[in-house]
Amino acid sequence: MVEFALVAPLVLFLLFGVVESSLLLFSVGTARYAAGEGARQASELGNATNTDTSAVQVIRTGPLGQTSLVTVSEIDIRRMVQDPVTQKLTPDTSLADNRYRLDGSAISSPVAWPPANRNVRNGTSDFLELEIKYQYSWKTGSLLARGPLQLSQRFDVRLEPQTY
Repeated sequence: MVEFALVAPLVLFLLFGVVESSLLLFSVGTARYAAGEGARQASELGNATNTDTSAVQVIRTGPLGQTSLVTVSEIDIRRMVQDPVTQKLTPDTSLADNRYRLDGSAISSPVAWPPANRNVRNGTSDFLELEIKYQYSWKTGSLLARGPLQLSQRFDVRLEPQTY
């Protein structure tokens, strides 16, 4: 009994740690998938009027929007600029981010980079970054950590040309 009393808390702590870390990894993987699918949808639609709402809908109806493990606080869509020398993508500082809630409503109005202004010509297409900001709350309470984790997942894509 004494040995069990000494070992049981350690074994339970390890068990809770394994379960909690697997839930966290599942949440991170789901967010990565959702960001990729939303960015892919925005890339395919290019400058269609419903591009941003369709990208947000893909996230909302996908695994990330359906899970109760995380709370999505914001979905940002921003224009990226490619450096001609290094080929690295950096955010366009002349434009603010298009910020949306998970339900598709805009946080910032008016939308800074409307889909109609996106360049989707062959050879000179714009680049887009979709970022999902979300919060993971520990399921074991404060046993393993204090407070929720604020996480984000980004995905960059080139807008697909609409004509060739």
